[in-house]
Parts: sequence; structure tokens; C-alpha cells
Amino acid sequence: MKKIIGFFGGDSQVGTTMISQSIAECLKTCGKQVLLIKGSGKYGEEFMNGDGRYSLDDIKANIISGKVSYEDMEQVIIESKGLFVISSVRNPFTSKYYPENTYEVMLASVADEFDYIVIDAGNDANLGLMISALNVSDSRYFVTTQQSKAIHRLIQMKKNITQPLGLDGHLIINKYMKDPALFLKRDIESLCEIQNASMVPYLEYGWQMEMEGRTLMHFHKFAKSIEQIVEDFEETPKKEKTWKKSFA
Repeated sequence: MKKIIGFFGGDSQVGTTMISQSIAECLKTCGKQVLLIKGSGKYGEEFMNGDGRYSLDDIKANIISGKVSYEDMEQVIIESKGLFVISSVRNPFTSKYYPENTYEVMLASVADEFDYIVIDAGNDANLGLMISALNVSDSRYFVTTQQSKAIHRLIQMKKNITQPLGLDGHLIINKYMKDPALFLKRDIESLCEIQNASMVPYLEYGWQMEMEGRTLMHFHKFAKSIEQIVEDFEETPKKEKTWKKSFA
């Protein structure tokens, strides 16, 4: 079973955090035990916050030494909204000091405790955190929008990093709009040389939901697109249709 799922952004603000957290929530509704790792290496980019006391920083010395025990992991894993979560760094200036085997070391003692591990890996390929997420993930999803900058950076990531490492993945076009002034699905697939991209629609409430610490899963169109991605791994629960009687 492909149990470690990594999400990688082509650029900042493409919605990698929203997508990864939504996928984790959807897997939870399938009755699965899910660990969500906020591993972007940037402070303040997550909106499912714990109490602020624990983060990756608390086990960084153990990670660097190559020895992270089950008890060490228990210290930094919190439970929030039915998910198990490891918060991102408190100090983004030290992110560059995490080694390229970070997640291999971290997860060695606890991986079997979870059905799925979802990693929000951010968009900075200069960080060991992201390289480790690329290497450890069983399934990789590269997130872009229709903006040319995000697409270009994703192409460069593929050319300079993922292809040399022999790593492939799926494409998610987030905040998608059917606007002829923007790159459309077939254009982005052709440019990125990745077929069968998943599309997640644009919703104007994204910023508001992030401020409220929520995903967009209660919006039908968004939830449906996330469920279609999750069905690569699990059969999502079918929602019962509500019978409506016309009194006209």
C-alpha cells in the first residue's frame, strides 16, 4: 500500500497546505489513522495549529544524530480535529540545517502506527526537508496554479531535481478557472509533460477559511475534487442523496 503521500508546490501560494490538509481530512473520513506533517520549513504557513509548544524543531538534534525514538515522536505529535499533526518549524532560519534523510529518520519508529502519512513539503527545493519528502514519499503530487510563474518553476523543479533523482509524480492544478486568458488543463499538462492532471476549482473563500483554521471541504465542488484524488488510495464514503419533493 502506498501510505506516504507528499505534496510539493511549484511556487509559494499555490495552495499546497490547503490541498495536503484537505487530503488528510478526507482520508480521516474514510476511517483511516492519518499523520499530517507540516514540513514546508516556513513558519506561519500552516492553519491547523496546535498549542505552539511543539514542532519539528524539538527533535531536530535527534534527527541530525540519526536517532529518533518512539518517545521523541510522541512528544511532538499532537491531535487536532481528529488528525495527528506535527507542526512546522518555529524558526524558519534554521530550516536549512535539516538533513536530507529527515523523514526517513523521523518515521522509522512510528510509521506502522498510521494508515497514511501526509507531508506538506512546501515549495523550497533548497531545503533538506523537501528533498527528504521527495525521497520518502510513495506517491508525489506536484501542485501548481494556472499562473505562468508557478508553472515555470514546477518545470524547472522537474528538470533539475525530480528527473535526475528518478522521481515521478502526479499533477494537481489548484484554484482552476476555465478562463481562456489563462493556461488551461491541456496546456499545463503539455508544458509539464505530465498527463491526467487533477483539477481543484478556484473558490473565493480560500483566504477566509485559512484565517479561520479550516479547509474548503464543506464546499461541494472542492470536496468532490479532493475525493477524486483520494480515490487513488481509498474508496471514499458515498453521500446519500437527499430526496426533494416539488410542491409546485
